[in-house]
Amino acid sequence: MAEDDTLPTSKAKRTCIDPQDINSVDAELVSKLNNLEDTVDAKDTAQTDVSVDSLLQIEALEDLLTEIFAEEDVLVDSSDSKSNLFRRIPNIGVIPFVLCNHTVRRIRSLLEPCAALLLSEHISNERMSRLVGLLASVIQSAKDASLADMVKDGAAVDRGVNLAAAYCERLDLAILVSSLGLEVAALVFDMVASGKALHIWSMGDLLHDAIAFLKVCLLDGIVPLLDMDAECELAQVIFNTDQPLHNRLRTLLESALAATNSVPAITAQHALCEEDIVPLVYASMSVMFCSTTLLSNGVDSNLFESIRRSSQALLRSVFELHADQRTWILEEILASLVKLPAQKRAQSVHRVAGGKSVQFTTVLLLQLLQATAQSPEDLTAGFESGALSAKEYRILLQKHKKAVSMVSSSVDFAIRYLIGRCTKRESKTTTNEAEYRALLELFIDNCIVLLGHPQWPAAELVVRIYSLHMLDILDEEKSDISLKNMALESAAQIASHIAQSRQFRDSRVGNNTLDLELISPNSSLESICRFRATTTTLLEYLQSKAASGESTGAIPLCVGNWASSLIATLLKGIRSDTLDGGKMDDSDTESASSDDEHSSSEDDSQTSDCEASKQHKGMRCALDAPKRNAIVECLQAYAGIAHRSTKTMSTNCSFTSATETAKATLSLQPLYRSFDIILSRVTLALGASQVSLRSKALRALNQIAQYRPEVLYQGSVKYAINHRLQDSSPQVREAAIDLLGKHIAHNPELTDQYYEFISVRVLDKGSSVRRRVMRILADIYISSDSMEQLIDIGVRLLQRTADDERTIRELAFKTLQELWFSYDKHVEAESDEDAVAIETPRNVFNTLSPEAQKDMLKRVHVMTGVVDTVRSHELVDLMTGLFEHVSTGPLKSETEEAQFVIRCVIDALFEHLIRAEESDVKLSDDTAAVTGDFSVTTCLRFISTLSNIAPEAVSLHTESLITYLKLGSTTEEDTLVNTLCIFSNTLLKIPHPSAAFLQSLENSLISLLSSSPQNILAVAVPCLCDLIEELTWNYAKLIRVFRSCVLQLCREQRTISGGGKGTLTPKNLMRFIILAGLTCRHFDFEKHREQQKEHFKELNQLAKGSMADMLNDLLLFFTQSQNVGPVQVAAIQMLGQLHIKWPRLAVEPQARAVMDRAFASDSSSHKLQVLRNFLEFLRTDAKRLAKQEREDRASGREIDARALVGNTGNMSEAGVGASLMQTYLDRIIEATFASNAAPLRAAGFEVISLVLEQGLAHPLKCMPALIALCTSNDPYIRNKSLKLHQELSVKHASFIHSRDLEGVRKAYEYQRQVRGRPEDVSGYDSNADLHERPDRPAACLQFLYSLSRTRRTRRNELLSLLVKACDFDSGTAAYADANSTDIPFVRFVAENMAGLEFKYLDEVLHVIYQVSSVIASSGLNLYQQLESEAKDDGDIEHGVSKSKLWWQASRASVCIGILFVLREFLKSHYGVTESRCTLYNPSDATSVRDKAVAWSAQGNGGRIGWSSCPFALQRMESVTDCIRQRKRFRRMMTESLAASEGSPVLADDSGNFVSGGRSDEPSDALLSAEELEMLTMDDLDEASMRSD
Repeated sequence: MAEDDTLPTSKAKRTCIDPQDINSVDAELVSKLNNLEDTVDAKDTAQTDVSVDSLLQIEALEDLLTEIFAEEDVLVDSSDSKSNLFRRIPNIGVIPFVLCNHTVRRIRSLLEPCAALLLSEHISNERMSRLVGLLASVIQSAKDASLADMVKDGAAVDRGVNLAAAYCERLDLAILVSSLGLEVAALVFDMVASGKALHIWSMGDLLHDAIAFLKVCLLDGIVPLLDMDAECELAQVIFNTDQPLHNRLRTLLESALAATNSVPAITAQHALCEEDIVPLVYASMSVMFCSTTLLSNGVDSNLFESIRRSSQALLRSVFELHADQRTWILEEILASLVKLPAQKRAQSVHRVAGGKSVQFTTVLLLQLLQATAQSPEDLTAGFESGALSAKEYRILLQKHKKAVSMVSSSVDFAIRYLIGRCTKRESKTTTNEAEYRALLELFIDNCIVLLGHPQWPAAELVVRIYSLHMLDILDEEKSDISLKNMALESAAQIASHIAQSRQFRDSRVGNNTLDLELISPNSSLESICRFRATTTTLLEYLQSKAASGESTGAIPLCVGNWASSLIATLLKGIRSDTLDGGKMDDSDTESASSDDEHSSSEDDSQTSDCEASKQHKGMRCALDAPKRNAIVECLQAYAGIAHRSTKTMSTNCSFTSATETAKATLSLQPLYRSFDIILSRVTLALGASQVSLRSKALRALNQIAQYRPEVLYQGSVKYAINHRLQDSSPQVREAAIDLLGKHIAHNPELTDQYYEFISVRVLDKGSSVRRRVMRILADIYISSDSMEQLIDIGVRLLQRTADDERTIRELAFKTLQELWFSYDKHVEAESDEDAVAIETPRNVFNTLSPEAQKDMLKRVHVMTGVVDTVRSHELVDLMTGLFEHVSTGPLKSETEEAQFVIRCVIDALFEHLIRAEESDVKLSDDTAAVTGDFSVTTCLRFISTLSNIAPEAVSLHTESLITYLKLGSTTEEDTLVNTLCIFSNTLLKIPHPSAAFLQSLENSLISLLSSSPQNILAVAVPCLCDLIEELTWNYAKLIRVFRSCVLQLCREQRTISGGGKGTLTPKNLMRFIILAGLTCRHFDFEKHREQQKEHFKELNQLAKGSMADMLNDLLLFFTQSQNVGPVQVAAIQMLGQLHIKWPRLAVEPQARAVMDRAFASDSSSHKLQVLRNFLEFLRTDAKRLAKQEREDRASGREIDARALVGNTGNMSEAGVGASLMQTYLDRIIEATFASNAAPLRAAGFEVISLVLEQGLAHPLKCMPALIALCTSNDPYIRNKSLKLHQELSVKHASFIHSRDLEGVRKAYEYQRQVRGRPEDVSGYDSNADLHERPDRPAACLQFLYSLSRTRRTRRNELLSLLVKACDFDSGTAAYADANSTDIPFVRFVAENMAGLEFKYLDEVLHVIYQVSSVIASSGLNLYQQLESEAKDDGDIEHGVSKSKLWWQASRASVCIGILFVLREFLKSHYGVTESRCTLYNPSDATSVRDKAVAWSAQGNGGRIGWSSCPFALQRMESVTDCIRQRKRFRRMMTESLAASEGSPVLADDSGNFVSGGRSDEPSDALLSAEELEMLTMDDLDEASMRSD
């Protein structure tokens, strides 16, 4: 090759200026000139070296082309010739040979250093065209190899079926040729990017073919191959490293990497048209989500990851440089993501700097979005020159805003696209709403994770724009419910993140350098300098990561945001200076104003607390020179960093520091100033009409309050939460409780505000709500110091141990066990033995540490306060059940722990009593002496309860209570009874009692027998019997007491039997009866008479036989009528005691005669005493059976075979209770409802409940009474009756409802007895909880309907029975009785039906249908009868008397009027039209069966009004009243028959009927003529048969 004369052959000599020789030249200038000359020389040298290298490479390329073309000519002439540069490819296309891989790579290596201009000068167009043709032939051969088809065919072969050898050969060749094609494509891309061979006319087609082949190879070849099922036979062949095809695959991947690496260079030069861009995008997207699980080899996996990163860079380059392609690229990416399998989406996890993990799709989208911003050089152009004019600043401001707006528009499109596809579209039959919603939520979640990450500033923009869309959805009433739910979830997530960031920022101490503020003309110089230092530090960090591609697009987006704020501040300062005295053109003024307004409105759109715009408009800005210079320097700093080389860029900022600075700058963004707006939208959603939205809003508020609990103090939030606590939906109430529960326990101020609202919810109807409230109360208990609050919590939790729900009861027991009986860290005894052993006589409480004693005293105060606050037997029973539960639990560790705590509690109680005695506090008759925080009486009451549970522990201190027995009359009766109960329960457990103590106790007990009231005797006598029988053995004292009592009774019997008057006063006689009866019951005289005849020989003087039989005869005598009432009652009471001990006596004829007389008498006290005898008998029998069962279970005793064959022995008395109950059950029920005496009703109820619980009688016998008791005003009776009724309904569902109508009648009679007058009886429940629905009163019989609602047949039967109860039958004999029609009862039933909570339209229509049936049958017959008697009604003025049938017909007309009112009331309040009622068919109600209805209160408090039927509330006292009612009824029926359909008839208070309806009171619309014709007698008969 000839030497080129243009190339420099020598280097000119450089002349340097010596500063020492030229004194007139400035030394600094000379130095600059020398440096400049060195730089120029270096560049010339480098260019010269490059030119020489290019010529050498071109010469080598020329030689290579010569060889290639020569071999090609040989191969064309002779196909059998050998070739080093070509490869034969048989059976593929029409081209038999192509260039080899090494040939293509050698061409590429030679072309790379060649300059394009030199290449075109030294290689002719003909030779370059021929080379392009060869390359095109390789691409064509690769296409003809059809790798995609080969992969598709191989993937269809099942596992275990060997692939054919011919197929493997063709596949090997296809992969080889495809690899060669990719090598050629890489070469073509490099040639186009470097401008080589662009003058060749076929180069454009070759480029197009190369791009198309790259797309097909990636999309249809490599990606399906890698996504292949691992069980496929082809996968086993290719991905097995031992197979030859595996090496071919690696070569293919290497070639694909080379091709993808070459594409971004041509996109950067805008050398591609739209026709080429589309396949490149599809090819890049196919690689993004390809699986690499089959690439087990690390080299292969890393190779494909490099392909993926290269494709990602290609996609980002296209997205950045081709703005017109962004929309469809985003759309295609998002659509492709939805189509991905869930497994692929889950596997694409990307770890970003800082250790955070997000989805790869999120990183890809953010990179594309950030790439739309301009490059840093474009955004910082103009900053270097320093201060600019206002016009230049405005140009810069618009440029920066445009950079940010370009990103915003792309983000907005992506968000709108995803939101739009989250909504169901009616136009499309199949959509992917769920998949798009999951994609959107995942994208936003990842963006929230990346908030504050230095490299991803677009995350804030995404979340901000998304939050705006979510707020718009919440504000739009017609938005989809699912979208609103998603909006609430997102709003909560965003707001909670903002609150968390604020919490983190507020927690920093001493780091003022990161406390930034929005830059404005009013900002201080220090704030501006701090802003500059923070932002430049972050910018330096991002610039240092630019070379590695980790901060793609982050720099222009950050600079755009910061510079916009700074330039806007400069413009405001310039405008202020002009207004103060400078000059500004009108155009400048308008532009500056518009810029100010735009910048202000942008911030105001996100936050309401931004005061910058107000300051700008209300006062002149003050931007002095130092501030202006500081801002300009900040902008110049941005330019300097952006223009600095990334290769030499270094920074001292670590990732942690960069993250802190990024979070500091992020706090200035509009997103972080929108917290209040988001909170207000969430608060408004609390009042939404949909239950799901209200629940979701509460959960959203809960999420926000986790980081900012102070939001719960806001008035609007508190008001909304209180309303949601009373919401009609249990789901909403539970969400409200859950919200407060997570914050109230650890915030005393919040507890004081919400405790009252939360605590009442422990009685909520929803079991889930009650369960959550109990947990909250437990948390409050742990953190609260208010004793009043602790006691209230203890009462509420203890009451839940008797809840209807089993899980609630278990939770209550568990909670109280943890609060009161857990003890694991304060045991500090002197030794382990002392700390655990409960038998030790020491005071365990005194061995505890002071902290432990304080904690134990707190528990004691709470427990005693619970007992003292609610003084009821029910609560004492619950407390007893609690202690029994914790002390006999299944876990031994918990049981021992609870027993230890009980021991400590007992010791603390006695320690309190000792201190009370030492302080010499007098006991008062009115109030107990209070020492400390609880009274001595309460203390003894609580010890009495504990003595039943832990008698061993109480017995250690029992001797100290002897003092309270010696006080005599000064002791309170309650105190004395509790003390005696303690002695009775612990007497036999006292360890080694002294003789003096026993003697003193015996004397004290005997002294109590002479003057104590009956309730003390009932406890003192059993205690004395146990003491003498087990400990003192002073039988003589007991015999003397019993003998004297019996002698007195015998003497009195003889006197009265002889016709004389008794010598004993009734009081003394009653005392003797009680002492004798109690002594005989609790001391077994017969056993001791046989064992110790010498000591009991005195009893032989009383009777030779049994003492029980002798005393039974005496008591039977004193129950006779010749004795006064109190004596009879005492005798009956002691007979009950004997029957408990000897049940055989209860079934004797004399005993039954006594019971019969008591039930037949008018004395309530006699009946009450018999009921109490039954009650104690049944309770004792139940305890005996339960004890025997426990003993049998503990000992493992099996059932005696003799009992199975009839030899029961001592079991002969087991059926006495059942016999008594079956005999007297009817009279017990009658006595329960005989009078309005509360004690009699309470005793009768307890007996009935025991009968049902123990199964002593058929439950149907008790059902009417039980239904009536369910309407009781007594909460205890009511709740227990409801519980029993529910249990029986579940246990005996097949027949238990057969007497419901009798129960309704019994309930009415019971209410009439309670109210006094029939007119005062109401069907509405005055005891219902009105918190949930204050505008809707509840029915008394709602419980009965609730049990039948679940089964439609049973429900309709009950509704039909209620309607029929209002009907009358004129053909029966009872119709002649004027009193057979009970108008108050009919009104009671009608008000109940009006108050029932109907949920479905079918229920309402069924009631209306049944009412219409009664009106059409009985009402029409009655109307005809009254019409025929109308002419006789005028005889009233002549004094003609009326028959009973006439009076009965008058009353019957009132009943029909009541049904009219009920019908119209249901139609009005449930919004049911007349046409709907007419078309309803109960046998075919599928269309309305599951259709919900809503209640609408329209006046009168939601109650039914009787103004149109006045005699429903008033009695018809005279014939005149009856005639008025008859006229009203006839007019009503006449107008109803003549009225058109849907035109109701109303009556005013005077009885005048008017047409038209009213909204405030129920109307009396009558049946139309068409309805009456439809309801013929045949139809009524069919309806009657169906209901029967």
